[in-house]
Amino acid sequence: MSKINKPVSVVISTRKIDDNYLKHVEKMFSHPKTEVNIYENDGVSSLTEIYNIGLKESKNEIVVFMHDDLILETSNMTPKIVKLFEKHPEYGIIGIAGTDKLTSGRWWDNRENMFGIVGHIHEGKRHVNHYSKGVFNDVLKDVVVVDGLFFAVHKGRIKKGFNEQFEGFHFYDISFCIENFLEGVKIGLTTKLGVTHKSIGMVNKQWEKNKLFFEALFEKQLPLTT
Repeated sequence: MSKINKPVSVVISTRKIDDNYLKHVEKMFSHPKTEVNIYENDGVSSLTEIYNIGLKESKNEIVVFMHDDLILETSNMTPKIVKLFEKHPEYGIIGIAGTDKLTSGRWWDNRENMFGIVGHIHEGKRHVNHYSKGVFNDVLKDVVVVDGLFFAVHKGRIKKGFNEQFEGFHFYDISFCIENFLEGVKIGLTTKLGVTHKSIGMVNKQWEKNKLFFEALFEKQLPLTT
C-alpha cells in the first residue's frame, strides 16, 4: 500500500448516532478501510474526554476530528488529507479555519489574521465565509490555532493530548492547539477540504467560563503569533 493510499481514522462525538450521517462520512472519505469512531455522548463527558478516547482508540496514525453536523463537500477526502501530511512532514495538526495571531480566547478577534473557507447554513440559507483572500490547497498556511469543527492530527507528530481541565464542549480545540504549538508542533491550514456547517457558532455561559480559564492558564504566553 502506497503512503497516499493509507486509511485515516475519523472521530465524532454526538448525542445520538445517526446511521445516515455515518454513511455520508464513509462515502466522502471513500477509502474502504476508513475507521469511523462515533461516540454517543449526551453531555455526560466533555469533548476533551471523548477526543482523548478517540485519539487512543484510533488505529490509524492520522485522525480527523469533526462535528456531527457537517456536510462534507469534498469527495475522496482520505488521500487528500494523507497527501497533505506526507507533503508537509513538519506539520502535526491541519485544519480548515484558524488564525495566525491569538490575543485572547476569541480566536476570531483579529479579522485580518483569520484564514480559511467554511460554509454555513443559518435559517435555511447557505452562505460561505471566506475568512481570507488566500487559497491554501497543496500549500499550508502557518497558524497558531485551528477551529474544532474539522481538523486532522498526525499522532506521531503531536506532543499533547486534549486538556481535560476544559469542561463541556468549548475550548477543546484552542487549548489543544496552543499546548502543542508551545511544544514546537507546527499547525497548518488548508482550503483544499470543503465543509458546510449546519449551524453557526454560539457562545454561552460554559463558553464564557472556559474563556476565562483559558486566558488565565495562558496569560504569560498570550499574545501568540506564528
